[in-house]
Amino acid sequence: MDKQDPGRRQFLAGSLALGTASLLPARAIAADAAPAPAATPAPAATGATGGRLTFHAIDTHHGATIGSLRVELRRLEGGRYQPVKTFDTVKNGRSDGAVIEGEALKPGLYEAVMHVDDYFASLGTKLPSPTFLSKVPLRFGVHDASQRYHLAVLFNPWSYSYYRGS
Repeated sequence: MDKQDPGRRQFLAGSLALGTASLLPARAIAADAAPAPAATPAPAATGATGGRLTFHAIDTHHGATIGSLRVELRRLEGGRYQPVKTFDTVKNGRSDGAVIEGEALKPGLYEAVMHVDDYFASLGTKLPSPTFLSKVPLRFGVHDASQRYHLAVLFNPWSYSYYRGS
């Protein structure tokens, strides 16, 4: 066998190395060439005021929130969720302004309970009895009370999802 001719094992090893290199993200390769930027510290949990919480629920069953939805906001205190505020959304599914803001918004764990069963009953939506969803709890955390939090929800009689919107 000629020494200039690579063997199968050498060929496979070279191919694996090239294939692996092609899978690396460009910024990982560039990171080897450039010095790493200084790390910025993560924001610490703070009790600062100035933040606010807003709410928006979209009825995906009807394609739009066409009625008002009752929501109970609670904060975890002493191992139990304590009432903070109860509100009804306006017809587009949004809270009428901030649900809580300033000094009322504190770091911690919260729960927003949506009265989905009452919402669909008020619209006359034909659903089985008992309904699949009734009172839907949405649990979320506020780590920095100086930030804006927007609780965005998609819901229908059989499912829901929620996220921190903008």
